[in-house]
Amino acid sequence: MTKIKSTLTVLLLALFVSGCGFRFVYNHLDWWTNWYLDDYVTLDKQQQKIFDIEFEQLHLWHRETQLPAYAEQIKQLKVAINQQINEQQVRDNLTQFVQHWQNFLIAAETKLQPLAYSLTNEQKQQLLAAIKEQNQERIDDDENFTEQEWLAERADDQKDQLKDWFGKLTAEQKAQVTLLSNNYQRTFTSRMAYRQRWTHQFADVLNGNLAEHQYKFEFYRLFVNGSSLRDEEFNAIIDHNSQIFASVFVYMVTTANDKQRKRINKKLDKVIGDLEYLITDD
Repeated sequence: MTKIKSTLTVLLLALFVSGCGFRFVYNHLDWWTNWYLDDYVTLDKQQQKIFDIEFEQLHLWHRETQLPAYAEQIKQLKVAINQQINEQQVRDNLTQFVQHWQNFLIAAETKLQPLAYSLTNEQKQQLLAAIKEQNQERIDDDENFTEQEWLAERADDQKDQLKDWFGKLTAEQKAQVTLLSNNYQRTFTSRMAYRQRWTHQFADVLNGNLAEHQYKFEFYRLFVNGSSLRDEEFNAIIDHNSQIFASVFVYMVTTANDKQRKRINKKLDKVIGDLEYLITDD
């Protein structure tokens, strides 16, 4: 189920896809989701039929109730950017995006919980093996980076993201963004410890032969409130990195030249336009 959960982040992350990509991905989420799902668990015909029906209902709910909320937030964000947004406003927007995701999880849980409960022992083991393999791949990939290499890549990623929204950065902006980005803290160790705790408890739920009411309670706890398994160190790093991002973003807004400001307004208008189109494109 973690793959289903992570795959559906497209619903939020696609907000930042330029061009027609967002519209295409959103309108074909059923295809994308099934494609990713197949890598983790093979459903039988009846399970697949139920999944398709439930996903269609979830998708419609999201289009009718969540996309308008996203559009309103982006409109307000645009106003704030053009009135010299401050760091607290940036952090408030990040919190609001997280809340959008939480709303989605609550709605999706009622659809996915019966499906997870219907999995056979073979399907459960297939799913758990895939999750563990994914965790191990993340560990193996991370071993290739030293601390300095990670910071350098993080700074490059940050500049690339800003370039997409603001256009070409000046030499001074590049230098300052790199300097600010060097304050990011690496989350990998804490994040993987959290993922492994989650995976272990999820395996216990799947393999525990729990009564249905107990299963529902535990599934909800892990799927909707799984972040409660994060330790204090991980939460502190997340909070710290959110503050660094806010500092970087406010710096870019306050130093943006006319061309850069025109670009980010155009990009935001494109996102708003895509959202408003998708709200009515059923």
